[in-house]
Amino acid sequence: MGGKSARRGRLCTVLAVAASVSALSAGTVSVPASAASVSEVGVTALCKSRVSGFLGKWGPVSKECSYTSPASGWSGKLRITWNVQASTNQTACVQARMGKAKNPDKWQSIGCGPLGVGTIKWPKNTASNVEVRVQSRNSPVANVDYSI
Repeated sequence: MGGKSARRGRLCTVLAVAASVSALSAGTVSVPASAASVSEVGVTALCKSRVSGFLGKWGPVSKECSYTSPASGWSGKLRITWNVQASTNQTACVQARMGKAKNPDKWQSIGCGPLGVGTIKWPKNTASNVEVRVQSRNSPVANVDYSI
């Protein structure tokens, strides 16, 4: 298959992802304030995943999303939208960070309650995994969907 065409296609994909991450980080792509579920924001999400936590105890860390921030025009923050499982009375506290192989960043709170939107520090021209963890506030388990 045309090597030049394949390289051009990959370059376009990388540029589109970089532009989308920049827009999400800057808040120029809006997420409904009532974000009842991640599926409602699926069109704007670069990555979606689910993580669970326990009452008064942090659950396992989700490492589903990996990104490289653009080298220029980047605000230094990555926006994360989250919500508890629909049709439940669950509430949770959610933390996220830029996970690195050596010396991962400190956990940053992105909110407590049934849903939220938060940002974490993400320097320009940096590749890493987004790590997310959850702690239930009112039930034995809280299931949280999140999107970036």
